[in-house]
Amino acid sequence: MNKVLSSLMGVVDSIISFLPNIIGALIFLLIAWIIAVIVKKVIVKGLGALGFEEWLQKKGLVDAGKGKSESEGIIQTFGKLAYFLVFLLFLPSVFDSLNMQSVSKPIKGMMSSILNFSPKIIVAVIILVLGIFIAKVLGTLVKNILGSLNVSRFNKYVNFGENKDSIDIPTATGWVITALIGLFFTVQALNTVNLSVLNKIGEAIIGYLPLVISAVIILALGLIGGNLISKLINKSTGNAMLAEIVKYLVIIVSVFMTLDQLNFAQSIVNVAFLLILGAVAVAFAIAFGIGGKSFAEKQLNKFSDKIDSDKKQ
Repeated sequence: MNKVLSSLMGVVDSIISFLPNIIGALIFLLIAWIIAVIVKKVIVKGLGALGFEEWLQKKGLVDAGKGKSESEGIIQTFGKLAYFLVFLLFLPSVFDSLNMQSVSKPIKGMMSSILNFSPKIIVAVIILVLGIFIAKVLGTLVKNILGSLNVSRFNKYVNFGENKDSIDIPTATGWVITALIGLFFTVQALNTVNLSVLNKIGEAIIGYLPLVISAVIILALGLIGGNLISKLINKSTGNAMLAEIVKYLVIIVSVFMTLDQLNFAQSIVNVAFLLILGAVAVAFAIAFGIGGKSFAEKQLNKFSDKIDSDKKQ
């Protein structure tokens, strides 16, 4: 009985001696709960007062709040995240109070990594937001300047097909400026995070960008050149069909040159270009040599008469 009694007393002493640890853990949990509730209310009330969710709804980023309860919505989600984050910050102290260092140490290591990495994330987000804002401002500025100079009158040189205003030069130029500046700021934000994978992605984007710019220039020159040559042929020969054929041939050539400049499956692109060019040449020869002999003769005579009349004038 003495042995049993001494064992029982030892258990009671251990429980009593451990009570301060339990009380300390409960105090930490109570403090964490109070702070978490305050932080959640501050975030929810603050973002609600600023009209954050209404702004997101106007931008189409979230659905309208019809049929939603008070516990739903993007603001409530942010509040809940902050609530659980506060509890996560207090967990190491709770486990330390319970002498559970084997659990608290990994949590401390994780929290230390998060806290050390969070400034980089914040700086990257600031750079990205600032870059998007600057890109939009400069893109809109360039668009408005070109619009005030009435550059849109040259739209006919870069469009083809029935819709002659499908590409608006001021709008397209503003969009390109916005995309390029936004891309540079995005790469800088990735470099700020300083992760090897993201750094490689940023370097690849910057390295590929000159090819994209040169490809866009080639395509633009192809569209402009095709339209100019088409107008010249139509004016000199009066043959609208021949002018359209030449225009689309120039555009097709520029498209293949653009794909080749982008290193987009070069072997396939080159073979496809040669096949299309050969097929067009054969079809043209057959059409004018066999099926359209009389038409070709009339067109050549018309072209010859046009040249003779120009010489006389």
